[in-house]
Amino acid sequence: RYPWTEEEPLLLTDVSVDVLGGNVLMKQLRMPQHDPALLRLNNLSSSELVSAVNPKQFAMSGAFSGALPLWLNNEKWIVKDGWLANSGPMTLRLDKDTADAVVKDNMTAGSAINWLRYMEISRSSTNINLDNLGLLTMQANITGTSRVDGKSGTVNLNYHHEENIFTLWRSLRFGDNLQAWLEQNARLPGNDCPQGKECEEKQ
Repeated sequence: RYPWTEEEPLLLTDVSVDVLGGNVLMKQLRMPQHDPALLRLNNLSSSELVSAVNPKQFAMSGAFSGALPLWLNNEKWIVKDGWLANSGPMTLRLDKDTADAVVKDNMTAGSAINWLRYMEISRSSTNINLDNLGLLTMQANITGTSRVDGKSGTVNLNYHHEENIFTLWRSLRFGDNLQAWLEQNARLPGNDCPQGKECEEKQ
């Protein structure tokens, strides 16, 4: 029902979508919202995700899972205390030109980058927060084995990243295309009445 009220809330239950080689499940969403709607991510493919985003700097393979507590009407948060973790072995491979450029420009950072040229990840965990201004904050802890030039070594990587995804979204071409499609096709239910005319509510 729209518009929803406390007395007659909107309830969505057992929503499931197959995506990126895995599955995203939402058990329940209630509007008005008092608790976050928990999105369960099950065995999503990191390689399919990376291919969709299409960064030039790195490639990944392996599956990951997680949970994202989703808020639609919170005064501050869209996602609060979400997490991602690998479901099994993963690999990370840096683009050769990217790694070579870092080594050339910064020898100190380059020595560390060399260990990340090819890495087999045994354990990864990432905490995720996203506020309603678009600021995405990620804190990742990754453990794995680097294999470079016939040598191997254990790597423990602690990584912190902040980025405004609304700004990033606007900078990506596919974001503009999707936004245009949504603007043309998305509408709230019950908005079939021609402008300037009064229409009876459909029962």
